Amino acid sequence: MSRTQKWLLPLLAAIVVLVVAVTVFLGVVYANAAAEERARDSSKAAAEQYVVEMFSWNPKDVDAHINATMGRLTGEAQKEYQKNIVSEKVAEGVKKQGVSTVVTVQGAGTMENTRNTSKVMLFINQSSTRNDVSEVQIDKSRLIFTMEKHGDMWKINEIDILDDQSLRDRMTGVTGAPPPGAVPIPGAPQSATTPPPAETPAG
Repeated sequence: MSRTQKWLLPLLAAIVVLVVAVTVFLGVVYANAAAEERARDSSKAAAEQYVVEMFSWNPKDVDAHINATMGRLTGEAQKEYQKNIVSEKVAEGVKKQGVSTVVTVQGAGTMENTRNTSKVMLFINQSSTRNDVSEVQIDKSRLIFTMEKHGDMWKINEIDILDDQSLRDRMTGVTGAPPPGAVPIPGAPQSATTPPPAETPAG
């Protein structure tokens, strides 16, 4: 073996090592990017499904929807849903009053995500009717679901409500009683309604 060949062999070996290292690095980067892209799409799809089942109820399916929703929540979101929906016995009210609510997703988008976490903004319409009211009440809302992956399943650990002030006031009773069949959303602030002062008759 010539002196030149002896000099080239270590150089070629170093080049091979470098090429392998770069290939592995690029493979990891691509795999992470692909995983994040899949997470973005799957978390958005899960959020759209969850929000519909979370607030679309009728007397026949309300128990099933509430039970399914509880299994999709974790952390603060589960506590709020337990407090506002389960403990308040919303299902009994839905059955007693014949309430039917339907949620339609007008738009949704993933704000940020990693392979195992995601924030999804949802634009929804919720229509409500009940047995003794012929009119349909429609409320528009914007929600953000903060989600985390548990195994192969996305779960919601926080729900933020981004409503305009008039809708928020109606939900909390500031401007009067909520519309017929309105459904509380976990995380919505609750406040008591202060009755207006009695008017003094003229004369």
